[in-house]
Amino acid sequence: MSFTITSSQQNNKIISSSSRLFAADNAAGKGFGSNANANANANANANANANTKNSPPAKSYGKKELSPINDLIDEESGMREFFVTSHEEWQPLFRSLTKKGTDQSVPAMSFINNNDNDDNADDILFEFNENTSPWKRLDAMPTEPTEISILSDFLDAMQTSLIEDIPVDETTKDDENDLRFIEEGRRMLVCTRFHVGQEIETNSIDSFDKLFAICWSEVNELREKDEADTGSLIVVKSPDIQYDDLRRFVDMNLQRPLKWLGQHNNFEVVALEKGGLGVIRIIHKISDIPTELPNNSNR
Repeated sequence: MSFTITSSQQNNKIISSSSRLFAADNAAGKGFGSNANANANANANANANANTKNSPPAKSYGKKELSPINDLIDEESGMREFFVTSHEEWQPLFRSLTKKGTDQSVPAMSFINNNDNDDNADDILFEFNENTSPWKRLDAMPTEPTEISILSDFLDAMQTSLIEDIPVDETTKDDENDLRFIEEGRRMLVCTRFHVGQEIETNSIDSFDKLFAICWSEVNELREKDEADTGSLIVVKSPDIQYDDLRRFVDMNLQRPLKWLGQHNNFEVVALEKGGLGVIRIIHKISDIPTELPNNSNR
């Protein structure tokens, strides 16, 4: 299992806080699938636009690709739904993220602030307990043969896509395709942590919780180590989950909450699809491409 790159390869819809992504059960606010309101919106949009299903974007980086879906959402209601109603047990982790060089006036602070504990007591509450805490310390690599095989399939598909989908002409001056090849390739190379989510099902609260826990445990792992150009790949193996499902999951459960926590500038999170596999990629503090060669480059 390897991923290598060489220089020669080159609606607006109104969504209420209760219609969070994959909310099959409105009371629980969890589970893959859409609730009745979301389905009604989808049907209305289908009538207005025959192509409501989205294909993965050509690029997996850039402002357009990484911005939240263009929905009209009440931000305060959305934060209350996410931080208080649906994920209250995760508040110690969310609070810990805001303590790492974050402006304490971040939008989510009023929803995650623990007024009953002083700072020292609050820090004690954030710990890893395999039996009680929803967040876990995960291994960096899968060990199960089936998961390793699934991961290899994705990495092979991603490398094939880089070579075949991005036309690079080495006889010409650097152009947009060259830049895209470099940008896509380096984002894969910084990922050193890998996970595979199998049997992720629609209309399943357990599936939602499983994927949510993997993602936020990895967010915390990357932020805790606080190293630039590090990342995690979470491969989702499921015949039921489409790209649109994964894109919405990333939007409502990672991109928006990270912004509410004041962490959006530290993380680049995107949904991908390659080789029939859905993937969530989380990168911490990706660096810009150097525009100048080092002073000793001509030696």
